[in-house]
Amino acid sequence: MPRNIRITRIISKAENVAYQLQSLHFSNFSPPAESWQPQVNAYSYADRYELCIDLAGVEKEEIDIQVERNRLIIRGNRERTEPPPCMESPCRQILMMEVESGPFARALEFKRDIEIDKVSARQENGLLWITLPVLG
Repeated sequence: MPRNIRITRIISKAENVAYQLQSLHFSNFSPPAESWQPQVNAYSYADRYELCIDLAGVEKEEIDIQVERNRLIIRGNRERTEPPPCMESPCRQILMMEVESGPFARALEFKRDIEIDKVSARQENGLLWITLPVLG
């Protein structure tokens, strides 16, 4: 086989690989951060604060809430989501990974003092609701 034909085949294969690599889009994929912050909606009432914290997929046992005089700290961990196993057709490629996983932490400060012994929390549909009564 002449040398120039072999080089042409190598260049052709390299162009094909380069095209395939360019067609992969990882703009929405980034390695997980060491810690992430859950999103919070906070509401102020005359007698309390109400917080709605997005913790979908976080088990109750994985959530730690610390309440101080005018501050709330929430910590925990969310396990990484995995696609369901399928023997007929395994996952070939990760297209997007936007759901944060791993340890999380969030601290919120308030202008009014919290009545610590009356704080309550409940989980509904992946949302954690925390009621923080304030001192009169």
